[in-house]
Amino acid sequence: MFEGLYIHIPFCNQKCPYCDFFSVVGSPVGFEEYFEALLREVEYYADLYGFGLKTVYFGGGTPSVVPPKVYERFFHRLGKLIDLSRVEEITIEVNPESYSYEDFKHLREIGFNRLSVGVQSFVERNLKVLERKHSVKHSLETVENAHRAGFENISVDLIWGLPDQTPELLREEFKILKTLPVKHLSAYLLTVYEETPLHSMVEKGVFKLPSEERIEELYYTLLEETEKLNFKRYEISNFTLSEAYQSKHNLLYWRLKPFLGIGAGAWSFDGKKRWHNVRNIRLYVDKVLKEKAPPTAGEISLDEKELLREAIIMGLRTTEGVPFEWIKGKLPEEVIEEFFTLKGEKIAFNDRGFLISNALLAELI
Repeated sequence: MFEGLYIHIPFCNQKCPYCDFFSVVGSPVGFEEYFEALLREVEYYADLYGFGLKTVYFGGGTPSVVPPKVYERFFHRLGKLIDLSRVEEITIEVNPESYSYEDFKHLREIGFNRLSVGVQSFVERNLKVLERKHSVKHSLETVENAHRAGFENISVDLIWGLPDQTPELLREEFKILKTLPVKHLSAYLLTVYEETPLHSMVEKGVFKLPSEERIEELYYTLLEETEKLNFKRYEISNFTLSEAYQSKHNLLYWRLKPFLGIGAGAWSFDGKKRWHNVRNIRLYVDKVLKEKAPPTAGEISLDEKELLREAIIMGLRTTEGVPFEWIKGKLPEEVIEEFFTLKGEKIAFNDRGFLISNALLAELI
């Protein structure tokens, strides 16, 4: 039974150089046709699986390029296909330059109750480095308009680890953040993915990443600043003012709960296998609407050993951690003492452990 529904909206006005998510600029498919395909895909899975939805999440791409009226029609029809009465959280990712105060009011009326705002930085020079279209002013107006329209649960994304970024510049981000009605923060270290423009820029030496020493310095500055604002970490990159504002949808992923992902490029997990859809918007729509076939591009079946491995990887992303029994004897005691913390029968990374979590996970699994 699916507890979460992820809906991939691949439309974008521009492609950011660091982004490796599936997205399209100048789509050959319109909103109406794409959303019709989304509904047909839900209908297909409704015949195969049960739905006990607790969360709905619209990610991208840029979901906020789609007018709210399209989402209103979508939910009206979705509610006739599956039961939405137990849904606790409906999130939409928005870009700062996309929606007005009236748009946010419309979203609240539809039932959206959580926003994830792609601020990326509150420093203009950083926005230029990241080649973002919006300004700091756009970000401030977006958060304020959303809050005025009735959104209480607002999250912002920040990217750190940028060229020439200093602890002082990182602190500038938090001077602005503390003035805003934000309840959740996602703070991501800039990651260079293959097959992105940023990867080519780094390879050519055009884009210079900070040294490991500077990354560590920035990391501890980030922890100091979040603590000052009473943001508590509950996952490697996620912080919140209280447990009530944790991302319920993302917690499903980290706790290995079943979720359905619909749309071009979306991934799903039913508790035993993962599968993903085609990363081509025209092919996706044609498969669903014309061929009336599942738009699956591939799947991975997981045995008990592989499921445990995934549970360890995902569980150790959180401060909740995993049962100590799962990793007992897999690491030297001195490593456990230095990079982990014991919480009753569970074990989790400490601050130092989160910093080098990839290296520690590689040894564990």
